[in-house]
Amino acid sequence: MRRKTTIPRVLFLLFLWITGAMATPWTVAGHFSLNDSLVYEGLGSNGISGILFLDDSTYFFATGYGLSVTTDAGETFYSYYNNPRAVRYGGVTSMTSLGQHLWVATAFDSAGVEESAATGNGISYSPDGGFSWIQYPQMTDHPDSGFVLLYGDTLKALPTTVPIDNLTYDMAVHVNTDGDTLLWATSFAGGTRVSRDLGKSWKRVVLPPDNMDVLNEESPRNFQLSPVDRPDLGITGNYNHRAFSVVARKDTVAVGTAGGVNLSTDSGKTWRRYTAQNSDLSGNFIVALHLGQDGTLYAAALPAVGAGEFQSLSYTVKGAFGALHWENTLRDKRLYNVSTWKHQVFAATSSGLWVSGDGWNWVPMHDPKDFSSGDQLYSDEIYTAAVDPLERLWVGTGDGLAVTEDNGLNWRIIRKVASIGPAGDLNISVYPNPFSPGRMNVYDGDGHVRFHVLIPEEGTLSLDIFDFGMTRVKTILQETAVFPGEKDFTWNGTNGLNDMVANGTYFVRAVFHGRGMEQVAWTKVIILE
Repeated sequence: MRRKTTIPRVLFLLFLWITGAMATPWTVAGHFSLNDSLVYEGLGSNGISGILFLDDSTYFFATGYGLSVTTDAGETFYSYYNNPRAVRYGGVTSMTSLGQHLWVATAFDSAGVEESAATGNGISYSPDGGFSWIQYPQMTDHPDSGFVLLYGDTLKALPTTVPIDNLTYDMAVHVNTDGDTLLWATSFAGGTRVSRDLGKSWKRVVLPPDNMDVLNEESPRNFQLSPVDRPDLGITGNYNHRAFSVVARKDTVAVGTAGGVNLSTDSGKTWRRYTAQNSDLSGNFIVALHLGQDGTLYAAALPAVGAGEFQSLSYTVKGAFGALHWENTLRDKRLYNVSTWKHQVFAATSSGLWVSGDGWNWVPMHDPKDFSSGDQLYSDEIYTAAVDPLERLWVGTGDGLAVTEDNGLNWRIIRKVASIGPAGDLNISVYPNPFSPGRMNVYDGDGHVRFHVLIPEEGTLSLDIFDFGMTRVKTILQETAVFPGEKDFTWNGTNGLNDMVANGTYFVRAVFHGRGMEQVAWTKVIILE
């Protein structure tokens, strides 16, 4: 069975921001069946943008700081080191699998003279479910490869020679009816590509240009394969050659671009393009695709450049004589990912997780919260959601991972926190750090930073924040009764008057009073809005 997950392009730099070398507090370390030199304990980061279930117990998670895995259905978590024998460096931008074969694409933020740029870092391939890895560089073209073959003719093409803006936002793999194993990749400036040797080599795929809805042997060849205009080379770019999402099953392949949805029913030999202008697709910028078991194609659509476009979940219905039509739901919702399980459809959006039993009527799910501990995910946005083989629902956010066994009534929260030191003494750490109140852990309009406190015994705790001049800015706790263990307390970045504090360094003091003793611990947080 082929499984895949996609990470929307607009999230990538955010996930690189929400990273840190931290450990999952509730996890008890156990024997890890993979090579221990390849992994370390805990999630890679709290930015979870993709989930892939390889089998009943092995699940992979795309994080902003690499690939994480559980091999016991979520009891313990590990992350792969970035080394030549494991997964390539960077945040995970997409994953796909076929049986025990697994492909993982990564990217990083490269610093330029004036600004940073998202840079593809290639694909890591495991033939055995993550036990061993082969690394392939980001697919690029030779500078002289200015032409591609199309139905026996040559077509002018712009070679993609560097990995900058050439990162693989999605992948899909399938075995077609001819028995061929085809691996597809969509890499924005790198376009759409296909591999017939499990990712070792790639071929550029020609999709219809912006002024054509069909591409077959009868189509004109009077266009160029390029995502951008290059008048100096006589090349006119096409939005439809900026590729972001892909799904595949049997002979069906669908590619989402900045110019619509491209559908092939013959493994990519011919294409039919659907747009907001020639169909009822709501928008031409397709950030995610999902192919349901019943054959319904779902598209997370955003407006591109056409008048009247809007964001929604677009999905296919078959009309008379098998004609394909599009309908739209969740109008004006910003979607990140879509998944299905049995008759249910899950939509991960900027306004939380929405679920439908018929694809038309939707209800929002409760925000992930563990009522036994009081812990919750501080995130209005849900980036990904999927049901595992044990029929548990998992969601990924910028504030960690959550799983529910009772349809969202109660959740277990899995998160990374900073290493806090040995038990017995008061200690405090802070995450994320630096903290951007307007962008990080935003929930109900406020950002949230966590102060993770190790409480030595039963007693009282006070928590105060001071500016660089040691003037008290905010009191979070004042002689509040606490119990021994590790506990998180949050701050939204405001002062005592509920005004947002200025950028800078702030000091956090924890004062604990126990049985006849007092302990004080300090840390600092950088506010960077």
